[in-house]
Amino acid sequence: MTVTVALRNVTKVFGPVTALSDVSLELHQGEVHVLLGENGAGKSTLVKILSGAHAADQGQLLIRGEEVRHHSPAHARNAGINVVLQDYSLAPALTVTENLFLGREIRRKGFLNRRAMRTEAAARLELVGGGIDPDAEVGSLPQAERQLVEIVKALVGKPGVLLLDEPTAAISEAEANRLFTIVDRLRDEGWAMLYITHRMEEVRRVGDRVSVLRDGRSVSSYLLEDVTDERLIRDMVGRDLSSIYPEKTAKTGEVLLSLDHVSTADGKVHDLSLSVRAGEIVAVAGLVGSGKSQLARLIAGLTPSNAGSVTVGGRRVTRPSPRAMAAAGVGFMPEDRRLEGLALGRSIEENITMEVSGDRSFSRVGLLRKGRLRALANELAEIVDIRPRNVEQESGALSGGNQQKVVLARGLTRDRKVYVTAEPTAGVDVGARQEIYGHLRRLCEQGAGVLMVSSDLEEVVGLADRVYVMNGGRIQVELTTTQINNEAVVAGAFGHAQAS
Repeated sequence: MTVTVALRNVTKVFGPVTALSDVSLELHQGEVHVLLGENGAGKSTLVKILSGAHAADQGQLLIRGEEVRHHSPAHARNAGINVVLQDYSLAPALTVTENLFLGREIRRKGFLNRRAMRTEAAARLELVGGGIDPDAEVGSLPQAERQLVEIVKALVGKPGVLLLDEPTAAISEAEANRLFTIVDRLRDEGWAMLYITHRMEEVRRVGDRVSVLRDGRSVSSYLLEDVTDERLIRDMVGRDLSSIYPEKTAKTGEVLLSLDHVSTADGKVHDLSLSVRAGEIVAVAGLVGSGKSQLARLIAGLTPSNAGSVTVGGRRVTRPSPRAMAAAGVGFMPEDRRLEGLALGRSIEENITMEVSGDRSFSRVGLLRKGRLRALANELAEIVDIRPRNVEQESGALSGGNQQKVVLARGLTRDRKVYVTAEPTAGVDVGARQEIYGHLRRLCEQGAGVLMVSSDLEEVVGLADRVYVMNGGRIQVELTTTQINNEAVVAGAFGHAQAS
């Protein structure tokens, strides 16, 4: 089989940290090569070397058998290496069409041919079936739709190689299946693909070959038909994980959060009622556009309601706002941790403690008591196991899983009645997922309630004590205990009320 791109004994060092050490990898024409590893294993660094964003310190990069010494993003694009990164490369102030053709505009007699670009954009967007408006500003799109635009942008480039870094992290089961169909077609057309995922169920759906990185080193490489999932997990984390989901609860207490016939002015949430009790994890599932993301933002006070009532801890919140909901005891962990959850240029310590730094116990006559803030940050960093344990490090330098842990740690700086978390493990490896799930369950054991909005079907079924499935801005069905299974959730997401 023809080798399209290869890395030979590549090493990459950032200051005192060795991100990759003596790593080799081959991408074959007409094959999907899955790359696995925990957050911080070196996967994204490897992708950035292939895409020209980073230069290797040692080793070789070969494209179609020829060694490349001066690789850059422009060189990669010209060589047919297209990339979909976990951290979006889209310009939020530009339209979808403008983003798709940024740097490769179609011109006619020296002028931009906007009509041709829009027509081509609309045709490309049809491939992912997302119903995305080519004229919409990217910044106005939900995260899942931005991900689909990112995928289409890669497909507009010169064909040959496609690098996919967590392409399904923020899209639903239905959108993921559309992506898998595209991957199958590209394989048949002879593309060489590298596919990074933390979802084990995707590995066999898309992959032909799999390699594992751990701590920046190559651990193993297999044909997928020759290896078990258990072997791959052991290779990734260096230990057995019998089950990543903690035992579900059998005990619930009082109602901590109640929504009664709530609607929003834009109609994305309509006449919706739900509840969360002490001691339980309640999941909200649904397709992109179902309203589940808007529901989380409504509960956080970020999207105003124009009908119905919101009650927290038995008290109605008359004018829900971020400040009012936080004061009522609601903690919010947003869907897009990089855009809304973190100040990426600030330290781990500042991000963890930003909500409490003005409290009297941490501030005196207008001056921060930095020793106390540092002690709190270190304590919470240890509880959620942020690695490396250096709270002075910038949050933007952390892996996705560790960034999510910083958001979780900030939620632990105050006692909350309810924790609302949107896509809590998007882009998070299997080991970190197990830790995050354990933390959410422990919050319930301590008397809180958790409302989890998730596009991950396995996560919804494996973790939740109850599930609300949304369709068209409404609750389509509520599932409890033995009713919770893959088929019931999918049926509800597609509008079938008898989803049990």
